[in-house]
Amino acid sequence: MMDTKFLKAVENNDVETVTQLVQTLDKNNLHVVVNDQGQTPLMVAVLQNNLALTTILLEAGFDPNQKDVNHLSPFVAAAANGFDQVFSVLISAKPDPTQVNRFGGTALLPSSEKGYLKAVQMVLDYGVPVNHQNRLGWSALLEAVVLGDGGFLYQEIIRELVAYGADVHAIDFENKSAVQYALERNQTDVQRILEGTDQEDDTEIRQLMREERLTEALVKLYKLPDSLQKLYYLGSVYERLEEVKAAHYYFEKGLEKDTQFAFYLANLNRRQGKVAEALAYFKLGASKTSDYYFDYHRSNYLRELGRHEEAVALMDELLTKYPKRTDFMFHKANSLRTLKEHQAAYDTMLEAAKIQPQNPLFIEQAEISKTLM
Repeated sequence: MMDTKFLKAVENNDVETVTQLVQTLDKNNLHVVVNDQGQTPLMVAVLQNNLALTTILLEAGFDPNQKDVNHLSPFVAAAANGFDQVFSVLISAKPDPTQVNRFGGTALLPSSEKGYLKAVQMVLDYGVPVNHQNRLGWSALLEAVVLGDGGFLYQEIIRELVAYGADVHAIDFENKSAVQYALERNQTDVQRILEGTDQEDDTEIRQLMREERLTEALVKLYKLPDSLQKLYYLGSVYERLEEVKAAHYYFEKGLEKDTQFAFYLANLNRRQGKVAEALAYFKLGASKTSDYYFDYHRSNYLRELGRHEEAVALMDELLTKYPKRTDFMFHKANSLRTLKEHQAAYDTMLEAAKIQPQNPLFIEQAEISKTLM
């Protein structure tokens, strides 16, 4: 177990105390310094998006590969939460790029799913396998199409994945490819990217942003004619520059004409720790569309916040509209297990197994819930 005083110092972001106490630890046994969730001090620092403590603890020898009781490592957690600077520091320790979370997903899958573009770029540059498929049968590309909205942000992520060799014809347990899902979901711009027929007209802006030449990108953006895409890029550049008010302004301007901007505003507020505001934008987006996209990502956020009762209720709402979505059932069951509602989690996984018997994940998860009853 982790020393209580040390844990408290990490949790309280007390750099001075952590710096002092870390010198007293046995360097050969850092792997046993964990809390009751199996989290190392490094994991605690990462989940708090604390760059200073992450750097200190990494230098002290804590392992970015070490997983907690939920099979999550600091390396995957940083990417999954879009903590770009923290992730960049973790890369310096040369963690295993092939490591996966309990869903069988590498660092690339959750970052692609959640729309964390910069994290996706860094993960790809680091060498995380682009075509790895998780236990739900999805690659990063499939997740970006199935769980994205086909808007400007997800188009960028999909371009990055394709450029790194993502297989556009890889199929999931439903025998569907990213191309098929894009067609089903009317993501015409994404479909063109996947088929190699899109006409790029913003390559220079995207490259400047990728290289973090953000002020240069701004100068060029202001010279372009007005468009929704220009508003997206302006908001994104200002967000990268941590000019939150400016980012908010341009995303709000975009929202006047296109609902996809509600997602950008939700995540902008999410990163600022403004929970009520972020949830309000997710709800606003859901109210203006008939798709599951906004409610799915709101449920993700609720789980991150530990508000599992609300997440389960939202999953139930989605499952009334999409009764065959085994991924929704899987997320619901995980929240139910956290709530110690093991019978309900067991029943949910059995239902998923009936719908998708070719996937052994659901029976396996049902058996785990059964042992906890």
